[in-house]
Amino acid sequence: MTSDFMISDRDRIAYKETLEFNKSNKFIFGFRFLKNWFLERLASSFPIPSWRVKFHRMRGIKIGKNVYIGYDVIFDRIHPELVTVEDYAEIGDRCIISAHSRGSLPLREMYPRTVKPVKIGKGVWMAPGCIVIQGVEIGENCVIGTGAVVNKSIEPNSVAVGVPARVIKKTDLTDR
Repeated sequence: MTSDFMISDRDRIAYKETLEFNKSNKFIFGFRFLKNWFLERLASSFPIPSWRVKFHRMRGIKIGKNVYIGYDVIFDRIHPELVTVEDYAEIGDRCIISAHSRGSLPLREMYPRTVKPVKIGKGVWMAPGCIVIQGVEIGENCVIGTGAVVNKSIEPNSVAVGVPARVIKKTDLTDR
C-alpha cells in the first residue's frame, strides 16, 4: 500500500492549510485533533447532559453555566476554541455550529478558507437540527426554529426560522 491509498491529495492540502492557518507543528496539531475527535465522540452520545458540556469544554469550546447540549451536536472540529455558548443556552440534538469553511479543490480560488468566531448568546434556545455558520452571533434570548440555517447574526429577543433563517417576530422579555 502506498501513502496515496491512505491519504488523498484533498486531505494533504486541507491538513497543510490548517497547519499554516494555526501556525502549528504537524505533530502537536495532529495530537490535538485526535484528542478533540475522541472528546467529541464521547460528548455526542454521553447520557448525562452536564458531562456532554464538560467534554465539549475540554475541547476548548467556551461554554457558560447551566447550558444544555443535546445528542449528536457538532461543534467546529478544527477550531472549537472559536465557539462561545453563553449561560442558560440550550442547543437541541443534531445541531451543527461551524467556525470555518472552505471550497472544494477546484473552487479554492473563488471560495478560500474562512475562519470566524461564533457566539450563541445567553438564554438562546436552538431547536434540533439547526446549522450556524462562521461569523454569526445569536443574541440573548433568541429562539432558533427546528432545521434553521443561521447564516447572518440574529438580534437579541428574536424568533428566527427557515433556510436561511429569518426573524419572524420579537419577544418581550424586559418585564421578567
